[in-house]
Amino acid sequence: MTSLAEGWERVCARDEVTDGEMLEVELSDGSFVLLLGVDGDVIAVCADCPHQDTPLSEGSLDGRILTCPTHFWQWDVTTGEPHALAEMPLPRFEVAEHDGTIVVRPRPD
Repeated sequence: MTSLAEGWERVCARDEVTDGEMLEVELSDGSFVLLLGVDGDVIAVCADCPHQDTPLSEGSLDGRILTCPTHFWQWDVTTGEPHALAEMPLPRFEVAEHDGTIVVRPRPD
């Protein structure tokens, strides 16, 4: 297994996230990221709604559109751009596949 570049963190096996699925994972700093399976890719976004911190894993994913369960805000997860009712973008994380695992680069504080 090759080593990871500095700043990247292993979060799960690649086969744990398939199209249409969501998986919330905890990073080593205690923050959470929501992994989404979209069109054969894995996308990583903020785990909580930027509006009222509702866990987005309790919402729904329909193709590229993620819907918050509380006020039904929606985002295109491939860009983070608001869709429908949302008034602010959804923060995204850099994500990649490395040796069969999904790795995320946490944002610096």
